[in-house]
Amino acid sequence: MAEHKGITHYTIGQRKGLGLALGRPVFVTRICADTNEVVIGSREDLMTDRLTAENMNYMAADRLKPGQRALAKIRYSHSGETCVVTHVSDNGGCIELQFDRPVRAITPGQAVVLYQEDDLLGGGTIAQTAK
Repeated sequence: MAEHKGITHYTIGQRKGLGLALGRPVFVTRICADTNEVVIGSREDLMTDRLTAENMNYMAADRLKPGQRALAKIRYSHSGETCVVTHVSDNGGCIELQFDRPVRAITPGQAVVLYQEDDLLGGGTIAQTAK
């Protein structure tokens, strides 16, 4: 355990400015607001192949369907990764995605935006991730 500047000073995937000399690269892998913890780990700990998104807003689709494929962008500068929709809540407001390849530093609270070719299907808020 070590002290930190406060959780607002860190982002998932951050490497610089941690003030740690451990002899190997470490990254922020999780931020726990309820316990004021900043968890560090290896580059591999940042890789995730699933996410759940809430508060979905649909554009080119009424809603997504399980089995539907899309390109998901998890941040503005992300080129996107192909995925499949594995679950959609009854009202369509919550979805689960399974990525074809693990994605680095998926962050709860940020947006996920889904495309199919040039069509914007919709987007929502990342609620949680899983390995």
